[in-house]
Amino acid sequence: MSAHRTPPRPRPARRLGAALVAALALLGPLLIAPAAHAAPPTATLSLSLDETDVTAGDSLVATITAAGVTDLYSYDLELAFDPELVAPAEEAPTGPDGGFTSSATGPGTLTVTHTRLGTSPGLAGTSGVVLASIPLRTLAPGSAVVALSSVRLVSSTGDVVTAEGVASGIVDIAAQPGPVPQPTVSPSPSPSTSSSASATPLPAANAPGDLATTGFDAAPWLISGALGVVALVAGAVLVVLRRRQAVQE
Repeated sequence: MSAHRTPPRPRPARRLGAALVAALALLGPLLIAPAAHAAPPTATLSLSLDETDVTAGDSLVATITAAGVTDLYSYDLELAFDPELVAPAEEAPTGPDGGFTSSATGPGTLTVTHTRLGTSPGLAGTSGVVLASIPLRTLAPGSAVVALSSVRLVSSTGDVVTAEGVASGIVDIAAQPGPVPQPTVSPSPSPSTSSSASATPLPAANAPGDLATTGFDAAPWLISGALGVVALVAGAVLVVLRRRQAVQE
């Protein structure tokens, strides 16, 4: 009579290994899927200036807009310009809501950096997504090129896209108008102080009963007085002659 042997039981380690293999077979595609579906951000950028004809000393704003945006989580935008014609304004650049925007300046450059915060999703949109508004000021007359010289776009999965010479705009800066020349007024000649000149005094007001006259108004009176004297003398002579004639007769 042969003894009945009980078949050996599987070891626990073998059971655990088989379970891990089954779990990896099920979860493996899900773990690999995010990496397989990761994609770089996309965006078509453009630059516009709110003013293209200004006077030296005026302000303007450069606006960077994106179209066809997908999963844009952070970005760097570098603006380049002639530092003798254009400079950053005192106001800081602004970016879209839901993120943090900062800027840094260099010789003839200004770089805007924007990063989404917390659970804010990456930027997306078919058109009109404003990435930055950058205030500038003009310094001197000339034709200034304001260029979006380089960009760096980062997706929520860390994929990076870079580009250079993306877009540009031109602003014509006129010189400030000079002061308007005022007409020159010649000074009036001052009265002569020469000792040879004499001032004619104004006639004094006549007192009651005063017959004194001055100037051309006295001429008729003087002539009349002289004629009267002549008439008196002539009359006296006639009287004397008649008396002598009477005596002789």
